[in-house]
Amino acid sequence: MPALSGTRLLLRRFARATGGNFAMMTATVTPMALALAAFAVDAGSLYLEKRRAQSLADLAAITVAAKLHDPVEAARLVFADNGVHHIALGTIGDDGKVRWRPGDEVASVAESAVLTRGRYLSALTIPPAERFTRAPGEGGDVNAVKVTYRKTGTRYFAASIIPPPQIVVEATAATDRKAAFSVGSRLLELKDGIANALLGGLTGSTVSLTVMDYEALLGARVSLLSFLDGLATELDLTAGSYDEVLDAEVSLGQVAKVLSKTPGIGGRAQTASQTLATQAGAPGSGTFPLSQLIGLSGSVARATIQQVGAEVDVMELLSMSAILAGQGRQVKLDLGAALPGLLAVSVDLAIGEPPQKSPWFAIGSSGEVVRTAQTRLRVVVDIGNNPLLTGLLGARIRLPLYLELAYAEAKLDAISCLTGRRDSIKVAIDARPGIANLYLAEVDPSKIVNFANPAPRSPAKLIQVTAVNVTGQAQAEIGAINYKRLNFTMSDIDGRKVRQVSTGTIATSLTESLFSSLSLEISVGLGFLNIPLITLPPNTTALLAGTIRAAAGPVDMLLGEVLKMLGLSLGQADIRVHGATCGRAVLVQ
Repeated sequence: MPALSGTRLLLRRFARATGGNFAMMTATVTPMALALAAFAVDAGSLYLEKRRAQSLADLAAITVAAKLHDPVEAARLVFADNGVHHIALGTIGDDGKVRWRPGDEVASVAESAVLTRGRYLSALTIPPAERFTRAPGEGGDVNAVKVTYRKTGTRYFAASIIPPPQIVVEATAATDRKAAFSVGSRLLELKDGIANALLGGLTGSTVSLTVMDYEALLGARVSLLSFLDGLATELDLTAGSYDEVLDAEVSLGQVAKVLSKTPGIGGRAQTASQTLATQAGAPGSGTFPLSQLIGLSGSVARATIQQVGAEVDVMELLSMSAILAGQGRQVKLDLGAALPGLLAVSVDLAIGEPPQKSPWFAIGSSGEVVRTAQTRLRVVVDIGNNPLLTGLLGARIRLPLYLELAYAEAKLDAISCLTGRRDSIKVAIDARPGIANLYLAEVDPSKIVNFANPAPRSPAKLIQVTAVNVTGQAQAEIGAINYKRLNFTMSDIDGRKVRQVSTGTIATSLTESLFSSLSLEISVGLGFLNIPLITLPPNTTALLAGTIRAAAGPVDMLLGEVLKMLGLSLGQADIRVHGATCGRAVLVQ
């Protein structure tokens, strides 16, 4: 019994004792803690591996986006520079399948990268996931790349329990390629009388610049960035964005005033601009949204405009401003004897709005479109009659001409940067001239302003004397043509090269084509017993037709001068690229 009591006493003491519990708990928990620590180390290691993989993919995407002409080699150098020498590299082909670098398709490597070339559009209206689209082939419109990088993760402690995971990361980078371009015809020389009459008529003012003024304006160029900054100051929008400036209503007088204060265009051009600002800045002069003159796709920042380096011809900027200010207004011009061979000239002009309010000059990326304005001209020309007929039919022949000129347009198709350097930039533009219809016909001047409906035409009254009426009609047309591709290199852009797209539907001038289809009708008044009041020579029709056809040259020059001032021409369009940039490659997704 005493022994049993001693045993119970020892058990009670053992139950109440706390010494050594920590050691026992440590011995019990340590294996679990070590296992958890091992998993934590593996998880942390995998996290760091994924971050490093993402950094590599980002760096590869940025590098490849700047060198899209050789994406695989660019990617190889990036990975090699970062210690990854054994990696399978592939690109997505036109069929959507991966094409591996020679030898990589059978390489037993733990890492691979697939490069997908494509097009990235940074438009807020497009969901982020849809802004990158794969582009087949080697199209110059490719401006982005998606890099999909795969590697096998490393487990240091749990590899025998859990297999190593696949780490897959993606990175997309793009370059913001922009080009500045315009459509119109070259303004090489202006007759001051026609130019003054047109500018004054379009703005409802009196313009009286001299030939020297126009020559100074024709030879001047202005930085688009300087012009927009100056206009923002003039409109008190210094704290606003360029979008606000483009939405503002401006007049020709304001445009000229800003140009007169813009440095770099030359003192003579500044003086001429100030004169025009004073003459065309009268109250009530027409205004227009600047966005109809200059288009900036998206929210083009100051840095982008500076990178493009766009310069605009001052005279074109002024003449296009006058055209936009005069939209919806009928302009009447009395040009007198404007050209040799023409006894008198009167012009009624109406200018429509370009479709979708397309600008004349734009900075944008692929898909941007610029257009000229639709134009209608009613021109009445008096020419001298054949001396053999003046005694019977008078000294003058009246030629009422009516011209309908549709808009010409240019569409920016692609900007390619083969090496990523500025000298490798190429700009591709699709362009076509406007359709033109020229009629010898009577047209009511009040009807030409309504561009929604065709202007009614009737046979032209060429000669009206007491006993004889001569009427005629004719039509010539420059038909529609397909777009033609125009390519500009950086040397073309720096050299201000103008490329021309023209129609081949007529071999001669439009006026000559018109008069070659001339149909004349001569009616002689009848007197007593239906006897003709006068007798005309048998070759009267031939003499009249020959006289009219001989006037084709001067009439051509007249139409050319009037249209040239408007930045237009018949059957052709001049396209200019004023600047371009490939931009820097940046991550976009």
